[in-house]
Amino acid sequence: MPRTASLGVVGLGRMGRLYAEIVSRSVEGARLVAVFSRTRSRCEEVARELGARCVSSAEEMMRDPEVEGVIVATPSYTHAEMIELAADYGKHVLVEKPIDVDIDRAKRAVSRAERSGIKLLVGYMRRFHSSYRRAKELVDEGRIGIPYAYIGVSKDPEPPPPGWLRDPRLSGGLLLDLASHDFDLARWFLGREPIEVYARGGDFHGAGFGDADSAIATIAFEGGAFATVIASRRSPYGYDVRCEIHGTEGAVFVGSRHSYEVSIGGWGRVEYVGIEWFQKRFLEAYTEEVRHFARLVTGVEEKPLVSGRDALKALCVAAAARESMERGAAVRVAC
Repeated sequence: MPRTASLGVVGLGRMGRLYAEIVSRSVEGARLVAVFSRTRSRCEEVARELGARCVSSAEEMMRDPEVEGVIVATPSYTHAEMIELAADYGKHVLVEKPIDVDIDRAKRAVSRAERSGIKLLVGYMRRFHSSYRRAKELVDEGRIGIPYAYIGVSKDPEPPPPGWLRDPRLSGGLLLDLASHDFDLARWFLGREPIEVYARGGDFHGAGFGDADSAIATIAFEGGAFATVIASRRSPYGYDVRCEIHGTEGAVFVGSRHSYEVSIGGWGRVEYVGIEWFQKRFLEAYTEEVRHFARLVTGVEEKPLVSGRDALKALCVAAAARESMERGAAVRVAC
C-alpha cells in the first residue's frame, strides 16, 4: 500500500483554503501537516479546523522535516520565489497557475527546480478534469484523425474580487490569469509548439481594471495548426468554459454553458461520451490534481502532468498575446 504524503499549504486565500480542505478531507494518501498565511488569525482558524499546524512563515514550513511537499497558493507574482525557496529545502511543489507573471523569474525557478531534483507540478487543473482527460484520450487514439485546430472559450460571470487579482501587474491580467488555461490546453491537445500570436481586446464591461476585460487570441502552431481563444472577465449570461478540438476525421467538443459533457463527431455522426460526468465541475479537477501531487511526492508517479516547462510555455504565449494586443500586430512566441 502506498504511503501517505505529508503536505503543507502556503497561502490561505480562496484557492489555498480550497487546497487545504481537499488535502485534509478528500484525498486518501495525503495528510495536511502545516498551513501558513500572512493573516495569523486565518492561519490559526484553518489549522484548528483541519487539524494542522499554523507555522509563522513560508520558510519555516520549508524547513520542517515532516513536510514533504508544499502547495503554493500565494499571489501569482510570488510563485517563482516560492518555487525557489522550496527547491532550496528539497520540497516537492504544486504551485497554482500561472507559474509567475515574469518570464525571467519563471525560467530561473524552473531551472532551479530541475537542478534540485524536486518535482514541480503547476495547477492548470483543467487537464485533470475527467471530461478533458477523456477528450485527450479520444484525440490520442486517433478518433478525429490529425488534430489541427483548437477553439477555447473561458468567460467568468463576474470580475475577480478586490485585491491583487485586479492589478494586471500582479496577476498578469486577463490573458495570463484566465486565457492561459486555453493556451495550455491548445498545446496539450494539438501536440505542437506555438510560434506566433495575434490578439485583440478591450475593456468593454468596465471590468478590466487597467487591462482588457475581454480578448480574443489566434495562435499559430508548428505544422500549420492553429488555435483561437476567447476570454472575458464579465459574462452577462453566466460562467462559460468549453473547447473544441478539430481534426482531419472529426472533432471533439468539451462542455457547454451547463455541463462538462464530451462529444465526438465526424462524417455525419455525433457520439456522446461520458454521460456520468454531466454534473461534475472543477472541484473534481482540483481533487485529482492534489491526488496526482501526493502520488508524485510518494514516488508512485514520476512525471508531473503539467510540468514547469509546460507552464513556462503558457506564460510565454500569454506574454506574446499581451504584446500583440498592445502593438496591434502578430508577435512571435519567445520561449
